[in-house]
Amino acid sequence: MARLPEVPATPGTPPVAIETIEPTEIPGVVLPTAVPLLNKTSNNYPELGLDDPFKLDPNTYAYEPRKIRVITIGAGFSGLLVAHKFQYQHPELKDIVEHKIFEALHDVGGTWLMNDYPGVQCDVPAHIYAFPFDPNPNWSNFYAAGRDIQAYIKATTKKWNLDRDIHFNHKVINAVWHEDAGHWQVTVLDTKVNTQRDVFCEILISSQGVLVHESWPSIPGLRDSDTLGPRKFKGHVTHSARWDHNFDYSGKRIAVIGNGSSGIQIVPQMAKLPGTTVRNFVRGPAWVYYRAPASQHLGRSTVETNPAYTDEEKANFQDPEFHRQERKKIIARSNKSFYIFKKGETNAAAMKLAAAQMAEKLGHRKDLCDILIPKWELGCRRITPGPGYLESFLKDNVSLTKSAITAVEENAVVTADGERWECDVVVCATGFDVSYRPRYPVLGLDKTTDLASLWADGAKAYMSICVPNYPNYFMMTGPNNLGGHGSLIMSLDWVAEYIIKWINKISVEDIKRVSPTQSALDSFIRHGDEVHKTLVWSGACSSWYKRGTVDGRVTALFGGSAQLFNRLTRELRPEDFEIAYRTANQWRFMGNGFTRFEFEEGADLAWTQIEEEKTDTQGEKKLAGVEKVQVIASVTAAVDALD
Repeated sequence: MARLPEVPATPGTPPVAIETIEPTEIPGVVLPTAVPLLNKTSNNYPELGLDDPFKLDPNTYAYEPRKIRVITIGAGFSGLLVAHKFQYQHPELKDIVEHKIFEALHDVGGTWLMNDYPGVQCDVPAHIYAFPFDPNPNWSNFYAAGRDIQAYIKATTKKWNLDRDIHFNHKVINAVWHEDAGHWQVTVLDTKVNTQRDVFCEILISSQGVLVHESWPSIPGLRDSDTLGPRKFKGHVTHSARWDHNFDYSGKRIAVIGNGSSGIQIVPQMAKLPGTTVRNFVRGPAWVYYRAPASQHLGRSTVETNPAYTDEEKANFQDPEFHRQERKKIIARSNKSFYIFKKGETNAAAMKLAAAQMAEKLGHRKDLCDILIPKWELGCRRITPGPGYLESFLKDNVSLTKSAITAVEENAVVTADGERWECDVVVCATGFDVSYRPRYPVLGLDKTTDLASLWADGAKAYMSICVPNYPNYFMMTGPNNLGGHGSLIMSLDWVAEYIIKWINKISVEDIKRVSPTQSALDSFIRHGDEVHKTLVWSGACSSWYKRGTVDGRVTALFGGSAQLFNRLTRELRPEDFEIAYRTANQWRFMGNGFTRFEFEEGADLAWTQIEEEKTDTQGEKKLAGVEKVQVIASVTAAVDALD
């Protein structure tokens, strides 16, 4: 008989030699050809070209997780979802993960902390725009106001102690991967005391939202600029993402630049203030429309675009099962209405309905309809409900122009058609930096190119989550995410679960780093681009989905449905990844050859693979896996014979 290396019968006991059975000794069973065994004196494998530092530790069991340090950047919805999963949903990680969250701002909330301008509102139904682990039954309206969302985020954080690992006023300014050590070096700046320090982690998660860093228009005279010259405007300047609540906008002449989501919400709020005169400067039209009206979801007739819930409805939502079913119905209707984004007859029909609805709200005024109603596909740019926006232009104190702004003078905005409109306030509702490029250097395996430079011509990520050559780096809302498919929050939950699968695998299987291969990313992008050709997001409009271009590739949204993204993130695809281990032997995680539970008192060591006996249609009994049982019985008998 051949002999295997000595292994302990139980950890801490003297080793016992076990003889194997040659293939000829088990009739009908062919065992694999022998492979080179461990050289117990040198740990070298010259025949494999390896020098493996691993030495067998008789006290280390198989599949034993090692501790993993995780840093999450950002404490908005994404970062708080990650925190909840570590603290509550995955108890197996309690003693494994050391978690730190660095938040540059003074509080939780992210996008909803930054965007607190008048009229800010989510365009996703409130009851599905919530943490999956703690949905809110107390929303007052069908669409939630920004202040209510922020209050909900803060209350949920306090309820679940989700700020346990958060370091507020800590801004990440640099991140570098160290291959030899197998970890990230993250430099953070404490903005309160202006000191910086380095923190290390095996896993780096970017939970930064894309609608946070404001984008200012490039207009001479508006602000001090090295390229455009000094500021000339002597009035008040504000941005939708940096709203000045201490300024009194009443009685002012207000220029609002932009008609994206924020501009559409700000105009009616400024128009209703006493004594104001408002002029909206736009570059083109925008779809202001509800793709699934609130009345369809509520099951009752209402002409209000954002109806308040009745006392009866609010009372019903207090029943968790009723609330769950109502949320499911909203999600189902939202997913069904997603097909409106496919190019073709359905979208064309919806365009007619949307155009008719907008024309009615604009009083069928040709001058307004020509400027504001798009000719390109419905949904090419984000569809914005915008209650009160279209109706504002029928008021005497509100006007509109599509002539481009060429300069800002001391007390006026000048446009390309020669108009000079005097004003006291300029509101820049001009959106955000949506390039997805990090605002600080992120250096992976290639220390010569940081991620922002790599993405200078457009961001590309594997499944929106990770990037080749940036090991153990994951993004909650990377490029081509699910931001246009309904509620983003559920997809954040799926992505967090996906990342945790990798964390478990890395911890248990002694993995140093993982990152997708370039070929896997390239194929993913090519396929997504082909799908996008069938969707309206690649249509004939200029959109931030395409980095402000008309015919560029869609970098913001996933090429497919939410159902597909959900299915895609349920499982890992290790075949798409480059995986490096901490030693030359990827089987190190098998430890001493035993699992811990085998030695636990009262452990059930019966073979769980053996299925119950089943009876076929002729009444004959067959035992599933019988050949496996015969082999096990033969080996067991041989081992027993050694005693």
